[in-house]
Amino acid sequence: MPNNKTVIVTGGSGGIGGEICSKLANAGWKTVVHYHSDKESAEKVVAEIKAKGGKAFAAKCDLSDEQAVTELFDTSIAEFGELHSFVACAGIAGSGPVVETSLCEFQKLLRVNVVGAYLTIREAARRIEEGGRIVFISSQLAERPREGTGLYSATKAAMDAMIVSMSRELGSRRITINSVRPGATEPGMFANSNEERKEYFRNLSPFKRLGHPNDIAGVVEFLLSDDARWMTGQHLRVDGGASN
Repeated sequence: MPNNKTVIVTGGSGGIGGEICSKLANAGWKTVVHYHSDKESAEKVVAEIKAKGGKAFAAKCDLSDEQAVTELFDTSIAEFGELHSFVACAGIAGSGPVVETSLCEFQKLLRVNVVGAYLTIREAARRIEEGGRIVFISSQLAERPREGTGLYSATKAAMDAMIVSMSRELGSRRITINSVRPGATEPGMFANSNEERKEYFRNLSPFKRLGHPNDIAGVVEFLLSDDARWMTGQHLRVDGGASN
């Protein structure tokens, strides 16, 4: 049954983002499927949602462009009405030893994973209605960096710190803000890893498997619900016990 609430999901064309969009739309959310360059995947997510009777549209935006972010929210609210929730799922992976990573590569990570997340979460916090929800898709690596993940881990940890602070700032409006820390998930950023690396991460979990986007989407759906009204400023490990 439609809940008549609007949600924007950045990175909605990706593995985890697409699954989040589908799950929320199936639960009645009017869903804005953001994408940066993969228009085909975003439109596929939208088509699948509409085929099931849901409401969604795809929106292109460079999240590191402040004006473009403003326009993304303007368009979304004009199309679907007042904004209730926001999910920041857009991001890029980065790997390699810190000493071998160029400044240009690090700046790209910062531009997408920090600046883009900051601009969109800030805009969401300005626009969202009282009692709304904000969820940031972080990473297990924000808490437990591994060899070759130092700079990527730093970008996620930076945003997680901001979220704790914002939970205090938004409390008077009853807006909750939390992050979800997935472990290795496939399909997703981890899909291009070699089999040896995948097997290593499978063995970290007591379940001996990689995560699936649906494992993450269900937790996001909960965090957007009324049942999560007493949770804010939290970082939820959703990694199959890999970080235990």
